[in-house]
Amino acid sequence: MYAVDGAFLTQRVSGIQRYSLELLAEIDKQIRPGGLELIVPEGVKAPPYQRIRVVEYGNRSGMAWEQLDYPTYLRTNGRLGLCTCNVIPLKGFRGIAVVHDVCYRARPDFYTTSRARLSAAWHKLQYRAIARTCQQIVTVSQFSRRELKKYYGVSPDRVTVVPNAWQHMERIQADETVFSRWPKLERGKYYFSMSNLMKNKNFPWVLQAAKHKPNTIFAIAGGGDLAAAAGEKGLQIPGNVLCLGYVSDGEAKALMANCKAFLFPTLYEGFGIPPLEAIACGAPRVLVSDTPCMREVYGSHADYIELDVNHGSVDDVIPGHDAAGVLARYSWEKSAGILLDLLRRTDTN
Repeated sequence: MYAVDGAFLTQRVSGIQRYSLELLAEIDKQIRPGGLELIVPEGVKAPPYQRIRVVEYGNRSGMAWEQLDYPTYLRTNGRLGLCTCNVIPLKGFRGIAVVHDVCYRARPDFYTTSRARLSAAWHKLQYRAIARTCQQIVTVSQFSRRELKKYYGVSPDRVTVVPNAWQHMERIQADETVFSRWPKLERGKYYFSMSNLMKNKNFPWVLQAAKHKPNTIFAIAGGGDLAAAAGEKGLQIPGNVLCLGYVSDGEAKALMANCKAFLFPTLYEGFGIPPLEAIACGAPRVLVSDTPCMREVYGSHADYIELDVNHGSVDDVIPGHDAAGVLARYSWEKSAGILLDLLRRTDTN
């Protein structure tokens, strides 16, 4: 039997945690009662699953719980492990890991501060451990599957693609109050993006795009004081750029639904879920970077930014069409079915 590393329930929800939550919710509908366990630290509240068995074990937290308590549970109870967030216990782990991307290995130039280099070193250690010890690896795209082979020599036979999806956006109620708090945002007349200062997000491109259209508002959502952080790095924020700070899921849905276009000029992703979420929310147009991963995920359903020749113009793009057509390609239900089939085929207990 497999037992899932539930440490993601103690973390703020971003793309990786969302992936874990949505897959388990769908697996809970498809699995036999008690056919999968979710192991969490003592006192951590889990979703109200009907068939997945939730087990509280160990009173440590953070990395200590994941590296000590969780593998102790696996060993003493004879369980295989399922880790969904790029990290496994470094000693004695048997099971499956999800590697969302290998950006830390593929683009070391993105990580220049002491903290970023430390994070990169830890994740590269994890990638090597996963490649060496896991009987099977899950990733989110064929692009990331190729990257695992390129950088870690992982045979494609050991890698199963279980993509992201978008149906969680259907449960979110759009919060239109964001427009009263930001009166400069006129429906249908602003460009919207979600970003931070991590180099792969390519935040400077959005600033350059805003300079090309000084009479159009560009709204950027991102945790913390993005404008202040940008200033510390010498980036000037044009007057037509609104840094919204952290926005709720409901506010993000309203902003996506009413924008002129959603911008995603990423330099490296394993999948790139925000444009898919934007399409699901009704964004009339998405602009994504012209990279192999984005081409795989979005095909002809997006407009592509040529990063090598485009210096920030939202007009200088390779046009796609029928953005809504991409939604039929992905669902959490289908992805959960792929993962559940893998668990059943590899359960040696």
